[in-house]
Amino acid sequence: MAIRIVLKPAIRIRMRKIGILALSVFGGGALVGAAFIFSFYMAMKSEMRSTEVTVPDLATMSMEEASKLTDPMDLRLEVADHRHDLKVASGKILQQDPVAGASVRRGRRVKLVMSLGGRVLEVPDLTGKASRAVEFELLRDGYTPGDQARAHSREEPAGRVVAQAPLSESPAVPGARVHRLVSAGPREPVYVMPDLIGLSGTAAQRWVRSYGFRVGPVREIRAGKERKGQVVGQSPPSGYPVPSKQIVELSVAR
Repeated sequence: MAIRIVLKPAIRIRMRKIGILALSVFGGGALVGAAFIFSFYMAMKSEMRSTEVTVPDLATMSMEEASKLTDPMDLRLEVADHRHDLKVASGKILQQDPVAGASVRRGRRVKLVMSLGGRVLEVPDLTGKASRAVEFELLRDGYTPGDQARAHSREEPAGRVVAQAPLSESPAVPGARVHRLVSAGPREPVYVMPDLIGLSGTAAQRWVRSYGFRVGPVREIRAGKERKGQVVGQSPPSGYPVPSKQIVELSVAR
């Protein structure tokens, strides 16, 4: 059998007032807590904004110039590396990390790469070296092989470098052109072709071979009986300049 509790009207009114008061207190506390959390969030966000700065562009500045710009922002400059660069003068900032425009907190380190300017090279001594090997050496060392001319030389064998421009040990920058004069070997001696007409064919051929020339085809042509076996024609003709190993053709009377 269920027992039903019956409250008096006065007690029920009092209980209702207590419930309303409790709800009011709880709701007010929740609103106060929410307001506190929101205020704390906004304060932290404002604090973070006040400690953030935008990294300036430091490229091509000196350390002194960059420090004047970053000191008020509480940014710490740190040189991380040095590098040669033809476009940026020595002692100037070449690169930075973080990059310009990045938002960072105060006290952040900005790492810098400083320029050493254009790298100064010293032209190597190429004389006496093989022409083909020299081209690889120039490319390896950062030069550009320039023009190459040839000339006869008694001192250097064919294919060896005789002279160069710029001279060895001259200062230069990467990519500089280096020109070479290459030996074509000793100049071959040049002779003046003698007159072989009237000599016997055998004597003429002996002379040709003794001076380093080569005997070409010997042609026999009709001539008087008194001239049989004698040279009646020659090529090259007498008085003509001829180098060694020249082919000499003879015409002999039959």
